[in-house]
Amino acid sequence: MAETFDVVIIGGGITGAGVARDCALRGLRCLLVEKGRAGRQTTAASTHLIHGGLRYLLYDRLTTQTTCWDSGNIVRIAQGLPHRLPIVWPVYRGHRHGLETVETLLEAYDRLQPMKLGRPHLRLSAEEALRLIPKLAPDGLLGALVFDEWWVDPVGLVEANLASAKRSGATVKEGVRVTGFERSGAAVAGVRLDSGETAFARLVVNAAGPWVERIAALAELRVPMRLQKGTHLAYPPLPELLNASGHPLGLLLEAEGGDRYVFVVPLGTEVFVGPTDIPYPGDPDALQTTEDEVGYLYRSAKRYLPLPERFDHTVIGARPILGQAGSEKLLSREYEVVDHEVRDRVAGLVTIAGGKLSDFRLMAQDAGDLASKKLGKGGPCRTHLERFDGQPVGDIPYYPPPPRSLKRFLRRHPRLRELHALGHLGYQFAGHLGRKLIGGCPEATLDDFRKNYADA
Repeated sequence: MAETFDVVIIGGGITGAGVARDCALRGLRCLLVEKGRAGRQTTAASTHLIHGGLRYLLYDRLTTQTTCWDSGNIVRIAQGLPHRLPIVWPVYRGHRHGLETVETLLEAYDRLQPMKLGRPHLRLSAEEALRLIPKLAPDGLLGALVFDEWWVDPVGLVEANLASAKRSGATVKEGVRVTGFERSGAAVAGVRLDSGETAFARLVVNAAGPWVERIAALAELRVPMRLQKGTHLAYPPLPELLNASGHPLGLLLEAEGGDRYVFVVPLGTEVFVGPTDIPYPGDPDALQTTEDEVGYLYRSAKRYLPLPERFDHTVIGARPILGQAGSEKLLSREYEVVDHEVRDRVAGLVTIAGGKLSDFRLMAQDAGDLASKKLGKGGPCRTHLERFDGQPVGDIPYYPPPPRSLKRFLRRHPRLRELHALGHLGYQFAGHLGRKLIGGCPEATLDDFRKNYADA
């Protein structure tokens, strides 16, 4: 006999897992279905960072603000999973962004760092940067900036969300694929699975990441997406390159061509170099890394480190970015919750699309708020108040969120969004130059670094 749920969630990546936890903690009876193993596809292919979106400050400041705020919530609820990772940004003669520009960017980021429990940046001379990373290429090195983000095992984060959801009554089915929707007139009334089962629900949430467009098409609906292919090279641990200071370190490096950056991030048993950021109009199930992508990543990192040419394997995923106009470098990483009853007159179906690992909890909250409203049941969101182990988070600092109306307006006008961001940075740059003239931009030492990250 087919079961009936309040909510069926399609997709077991970090977004779907977050929605399942949110709904379950509200007291909604929910089922999550995942075609593979939860968290092992797009989420696992991320750079493993819960970050505030430093580079978005150049063109999408409000997304950085929102992401920093929710990153702090994630760190609080996931105690023991995230680990602070210092990231070194070396600046060389001939780079597109000089030392003062990069430090201005990090000074702007410093204002948002408290939201995500981050620490103020450090500025290092070339000499101190080479003491910190002796294998760093010395020729043309002007100095380096250090900031921190949170490293996390993304699969572990998905599993922690699902374990919490299950304790609150959620059901999770892996290895089953949605083949269609059950209908009641024009409304969606559940999902049909390739196992032959039907799961009925008062509401279905499409949280399938890069596959949301395909799932929506099963209901003859459109959710335009703009997928970006991201490839990482996976190396074995490289302690002689990245751990000379006694601390695990990441690097942020200007890539070949100077138009974007790549990370070098230690992941415990591996080191990731990447990602690429390439438009991908194809099937998310058919992703493949090309020799050009491998060469681009290797050459980009080899400019700065004696990186071995031989790597273990590649890791590839498709970023599920909302369909929008503009160049790749200006793509907003915002998310959207689509109520298909309002937009398309198809009741019983909601899609949540876009976003990223660093704001999955907020995405789930917005989806859960809509689900509770539409179902007329379920309490308020609790995902920021309760840790994964069920213990209360405690006091949470208040930070005012950016106006939603302004965010929506700027998302529709990417050039205005960029000008809004650059206006803030221009003001910040003037202040930075003023402080530098009066000697207010001190350089740190290796000892300062060690004290700042003694607990990292």
